[in-house]
Amino acid sequence: MPNDKIRHGRSKHISNYGGVGSLIETTDNSVIIETFDNWGYSDLNEKLAHYIIKDDRLLQRLKNRFPNLKHLVSIPTDRDSFLHQVRPKANYFPKWFYCTYCNRFAFYSEWKTRWRSAGKNLDFFNPPKCSNRDCKENHLEQLRFVMTCSNGHIHDLPWEYWNNRLASDRNNVEENEDENKIEKLNGPQLDYTKKCCDHQDLIYKISRENTELSGIWIECKNCKKRANLKGIFNFEKKCDGKKYWLGQLNGKFHEEECGITMQPSISVKLKTSNSVYYANSLSSLFIPELQNPLSVEIRIDIDNMVESEQFTTEQIVQLISIQKKIDKELIQQYLESGEIKYIPDNVYRQTEYEYFLEKEQPDNKQIKFRVIDCSEQIHGYSKLVKIDKLKKTTVQTSFTRNEPIDIDSILQDQTEYEYSVQRQSVSKNNFDAKTLPALESYGEGILFVLDKSKLEQWEKQQYVIERTEKIKSNAKNADWKSHQIIAKTLTPRKVLIHTLSHLLIRELEYVCGYPSSSLSERLYVSETMHGFLISAFDGTDGYLGGLSNLCNDLENLRKIIESAIFRATDCSSDPICIESEGQGVGQLNLAACHSCSLTPETTCELSNLYLDRNLLIDNEIGYFNTMIE
Repeated sequence: MPNDKIRHGRSKHISNYGGVGSLIETTDNSVIIETFDNWGYSDLNEKLAHYIIKDDRLLQRLKNRFPNLKHLVSIPTDRDSFLHQVRPKANYFPKWFYCTYCNRFAFYSEWKTRWRSAGKNLDFFNPPKCSNRDCKENHLEQLRFVMTCSNGHIHDLPWEYWNNRLASDRNNVEENEDENKIEKLNGPQLDYTKKCCDHQDLIYKISRENTELSGIWIECKNCKKRANLKGIFNFEKKCDGKKYWLGQLNGKFHEEECGITMQPSISVKLKTSNSVYYANSLSSLFIPELQNPLSVEIRIDIDNMVESEQFTTEQIVQLISIQKKIDKELIQQYLESGEIKYIPDNVYRQTEYEYFLEKEQPDNKQIKFRVIDCSEQIHGYSKLVKIDKLKKTTVQTSFTRNEPIDIDSILQDQTEYEYSVQRQSVSKNNFDAKTLPALESYGEGILFVLDKSKLEQWEKQQYVIERTEKIKSNAKNADWKSHQIIAKTLTPRKVLIHTLSHLLIRELEYVCGYPSSSLSERLYVSETMHGFLISAFDGTDGYLGGLSNLCNDLENLRKIIESAIFRATDCSSDPICIESEGQGVGQLNLAACHSCSLTPETTCELSNLYLDRNLLIDNEIGYFNTMIE
């Protein structure tokens, strides 16, 4: 097992496309990240204290679905791996490998057994190598196909039965026998009652002339039965409920009854497909006034006393206050969770929005900001918040396969949310987990706030409303439920602010020293919010002041914003783009494409959807039409 360090950035352990249960491509082979329960954290002791991230506001929100949650723990660094033996764990997936020299094809454990039988040291087996003398320890290659189900399971195809077909299978007939048939073939029909022979010895061969799937075949060297991969993406099979991310128990990987009765219950994908994995994560900006100042060490002491069940709440408060000389109210506050209720994402963000606009710089080294009135200098805006230091906590709660879910559904009960896909937990304890993996990032940013009166007047225009309704209408026919759910609450204000955020991110790439992939947006849109935050955090290109310092010269910032708007008036795909009635995934963008409005996927909160630059630049209804004129 590849239990050594996984050599890629810590930020990829918690992102939209990475985390527990995800497939990560390494320099050797792809691995599946195991549950953080296996990373070496000890439960509620001094060792764990080193990794605890303090964000009580986020912790309180999470307790709606994780009532026993005590701490958010950080992703370990390379230094942590060396000092404390705490490191992300993973195991190879897919499990089937082949040698590019001798073409032998077998399961991972079989390759390992052959290596040992050849008298070779297992310490030198990883990455997996062929033990055949002629192959000279050639590194093995994985197959690129996996199967996933909507309940979140993932497993290999049944390769040991692939060349053993039923009589009804028509995928491996000769092309000239089948060229006049126009009906679509079903997926391969396998005979699971037995393998091709009693001494199966498979090889995996790729034709140099035929680049189609029919040019890849699996053959048994013993009985000579063979079958190619034609029709593999139509292959159907009942899900086996494999959960490789939970690691092994007594030498076997976890599995469960899948529960999906419909056919097909699984689908074949390339292992690099985006739909193999969707992380369910939440992010929170640090607000000092809503944090309990108790140190991590004291929190651990309190937790251990609670776990022991030897002390009452009153006794814990009394003992800790005397021993540590701490105010009793702080201890009482930590012990009492208060009212635990579901908090919608907009309500949660409202607190951040109001804090930055209404509060003054606190006496706290973890955050630094200043509000700037720009209503006279920059058209269409009322305020800017120059944030020189910003702290963000991102926590992964679960993940899904085949289809993502929206942020508001992440903390809802499984019986209440509207999806057919099932979430899989990042912990073996599921929703009873006491800890969750998180990432703490420091950065900088600018919070842009639009002119409220101008915005309210603009969004009442009939044509503006009609364009937004067009996106909502397209969403009704979208394949993913998340697109339909998000579109239900779509407003002209949200489309405008989201598109403006994208245009500015693309423009800032030229002037602030960051590539657009290192910038991120955070939208603040509701009846009482009308702004967006563009920020840069460590873990990408760091934060060097190049973004927030733009606020020091409002005249220059005005030119940057105007340049972004003027650049949006000329797309290389016009007039097709500007006149579009729907483009992109699910036709959920109108006048927005890669040439004018889209940003890297890691930058956008809404998967590069719900965009329309026409709402900004149209001569009649555009929010910035007077600027264009």
